[in-house]
Amino acid sequence: MELLKLGIRFSHLLAACFALVTILKADHRLWNWRHRALDESRRRYLGHTTHRVTQLLVLLWGTGLMLVVLGYSEHGTAYLANPKLWAKVSVVALLSVNGYLLHRVAFPLISVRLPLTGLPLQERLTVAALGAVSMTSWVFAALLGVAREWNQREPYLQLMGLYLLLLAVAAMGAMMTFALSETGAGLLGRFNNR
Repeated sequence: MELLKLGIRFSHLLAACFALVTILKADHRLWNWRHRALDESRRRYLGHTTHRVTQLLVLLWGTGLMLVVLGYSEHGTAYLANPKLWAKVSVVALLSVNGYLLHRVAFPLISVRLPLTGLPLQERLTVAALGAVSMTSWVFAALLGVAREWNQREPYLQLMGLYLLLLAVAAMGAMMTFALSETGAGLLGRFNNR
């Protein structure tokens, strides 16, 4: 039983690491491409990345549920009384819903022939907000996964309050950056025309 639990925990950790690296790399590339329209190869990269992250998220849900079942079978209801467990489930559920919205709303917007900075303000802000929710949720879920000191100690509302605070800061920062990107793109264009 211990070996099985170790294998599942290790698989969960590896999937989380691969997902974080994949998302960080994709976000970095999308940021670098913000002033250019996505060509066919970039759209293929986005589609491939989307597929990979979806597979990793399914693996994370599966291994996470297995760990909960094993924890419950070992410790009973005391295991399920851990507020950190439910905070992590809440964050991952929000992350999953946000992933769906990224695929249905943001990715179609950035796949058009305009550069991201050329999209109307409302669309840029939508992409920025969804991206901020994604990155904050992935990083916070990973933090909850390794913060063993918070087990049975930190209240659910306090953990979710911290998450929402980080989410608000990230979303406001991303939205301000993308709102100003039109001004920055205009200034850059005028500078390059000199």
